[in-house]
Amino acid sequence: MIRRPRPDESGVALGLAVILVVLIGVLAAGFLAVVRSDLLSTISANHGQRAFDLADAGARAAAARLRSDASPEHYDADASENAEWAYVSPGGDPPGKKLTLDHGSATVTVRYLIPATEQGQQREGDHAPEPVPDGLSDYPERDYFLVVSEGVSGETRRKVEVILYVAGPGEVEQWSWREAHE
Repeated sequence: MIRRPRPDESGVALGLAVILVVLIGVLAAGFLAVVRSDLLSTISANHGQRAFDLADAGARAAAARLRSDASPEHYDADASENAEWAYVSPGGDPPGKKLTLDHGSATVTVRYLIPATEQGQQREGDHAPEPVPDGLSDYPERDYFLVVSEGVSGETRRKVEVILYVAGPGEVEQWSWREAHE
């Protein structure tokens, strides 16, 4: 024979079940929020690394370009003879060469750096990082170039600045490298 519960206990199990379902739902929502946040930060970090790698690849492509064409006239402030890689565009287009790669792009500009004939000019952005030897107006065997490469992956951008010098025909050496923060 089945006995009926006492009148003051009827419906307690249903109330406890509802509270338990709500509690499990809140815990699951909190867990999903944490997982989503972690996933978004991982995606952002991956885009940042990919953009950085694209910027570095752009700088390496510019070095390869300088191995075949290191004429200062092609990368100076006068747009008339500039190559498409120059920081001053020859035809009014946006400056630099855009390289489209697998998962993003890199925009690369090359700038000829004017010889530093006076003390302190090396710190100026348009002069070479080393002073010209005493008694000379230009470097005897070197030309310096500033390469700025900006990699883009998704909405993330990273920029690399490299100073290269040409020591001889087809010989391009790296003088400095840095990640630029804006």
